[in-house]
Amino acid sequence: MLALAIGVIGGIATTMQASINTESRKFFRSPFIVAGLNFTVAWIILAAFIIISEHGFYIPLGAVAENPPWIWLGGVCAIIIVTMGILCVPKLGAAGNAMILNFGQIVTGLVIDHFALFGSDEARMSITRLAGALMVLAGLMLVTREKKDGNAVGKLPVLYVVLSFISGIACSTQIAVNGSLRLVVQSVSKATLISMSVAIISTLLVMAVLTLIKGRNGIFDQPDGSSVSFKPWMASGGLFALTVVSGNAAVAPILGTGLATIMNLIGMMGIGLVIDATGFLGIEKKPVTLRKIAGMLLMLAGTALISFL
Repeated sequence: MLALAIGVIGGIATTMQASINTESRKFFRSPFIVAGLNFTVAWIILAAFIIISEHGFYIPLGAVAENPPWIWLGGVCAIIIVTMGILCVPKLGAAGNAMILNFGQIVTGLVIDHFALFGSDEARMSITRLAGALMVLAGLMLVTREKKDGNAVGKLPVLYVVLSFISGIACSTQIAVNGSLRLVVQSVSKATLISMSVAIISTLLVMAVLTLIKGRNGIFDQPDGSSVSFKPWMASGGLFALTVVSGNAAVAPILGTGLATIMNLIGMMGIGLVIDATGFLGIEKKPVTLRKIAGMLLMLAGTALISFL
């Protein structure tokens, strides 16, 4: 039961992190500064926890280095997830972004399972699993094709749909990679610390490259005349990043990728609906309709079909 609860909390944290970071960007004027702040806060908390709990600070990097290069990919996935969330939530809404992300996560999970990638157990593609994926796609279409006054309105911006889908690819990859990393270092906290370290380095490299190519404009948003004051909760994205990465690293080996994905989906759907309905954290309000709820339930049924049959 605890692992199931952690899986749901991980899903909630994924959507909360994206929403908080979207608002934080308005103050910092840079998705990369926000991402770097997320990873730095998470790193400091983890480092302090390891030092206090183990009375020292030893990370078995030698054991990690003996594994295939993909063992380091969790941190790279983290920067993709954070930056894509910052870009996509304002365009797709909290629930819409969460659902598209999850579809990408499910499709990638099927590929990972089929080819037994990143140290995962093999689960070959079957008619049942394919049918489940199609159910998830049908549910996604119900969720994202909102109606107004009985008529379908504006199509989703294709670019942001693609970016959100890429974020889902990164999520599923991160779960599998960090699950294997946890087994290597025999510690959830140390596996997460390594992932956050790679994320910080990756963020700095991206910022350096963009600065060389475009100068300051490569990192910072163009001024739009608006001003937002700093609020303490804007720095809390790192706490949610820590919850997502460490939670998934802990439960993936216990629940398996499929069940972990379902728990994530439940958490993402629930909090996404709340944020859209209330406009929490300044996110634009979007109505919660029966069509949207039906679509989410269909996505859950499809995910369950993939995982258990």
